[in-house]
Amino acid sequence: MPRKVDHKERREAFLAAAYRTIKKKGIAGATVRAVAREAGFTTGALVHYVDSIDDLLVQASEYAARDVRARMEAAEQLPDRLEALRQVLYLALCTDEDKRGNWNFFLGFWERSVHNVAVRRITHARYAEWLKRTARLIRSAQKAGDLPDDIDLRQAARACVALIDGIATQALRAGNPISPREQRALIDTWIAVWLRPVRAFTGRALT
Repeated sequence: MPRKVDHKERREAFLAAAYRTIKKKGIAGATVRAVAREAGFTTGALVHYVDSIDDLLVQASEYAARDVRARMEAAEQLPDRLEALRQVLYLALCTDEDKRGNWNFFLGFWERSVHNVAVRRITHARYAEWLKRTARLIRSAQKAGDLPDDIDLRQAARACVALIDGIATQALRAGNPISPREQRALIDTWIAVWLRPVRAFTGRALT
């Protein structure tokens, strides 16, 4: 008697395989055949779970976001609200192989969003979530008395996200990589100059 297929488990396997394939080979290398091979299944098995390569990319993006979101939510719970902000921002940097892979994934995803509405919708949702999280962390540090009250939250969140995007682009595409230490130093400088903490803050990076 054939073994009953766990469709949820198989879908997760395909999403994980798509995520790994894109991190290693980029969006262009994420063909249906390549993802199926990475997952250890036939191409025919994969097409039962996705309608198109863009559908696969959207689902793989959701899969990738779960892991990143969980780590950021954990850092966000740190009792020192200023340190919570810093640690969350550190998690968004290209400081190790896994994070560089994540950024290569999302850079390719952004390019794809120009041509596909569903991919573009997810890209916009990711940015909205990221801006909201950043503004929430800054506001939380304000309420804790660590930051001045006159900060424009919307502008500060936009500036922060733009900085991290720029750091990632330089780290991955500029030909003169920024070291993890330099990346974190840029975040610390931004916090000190833009947010003007009312107290000194110290702590070890979680990344």
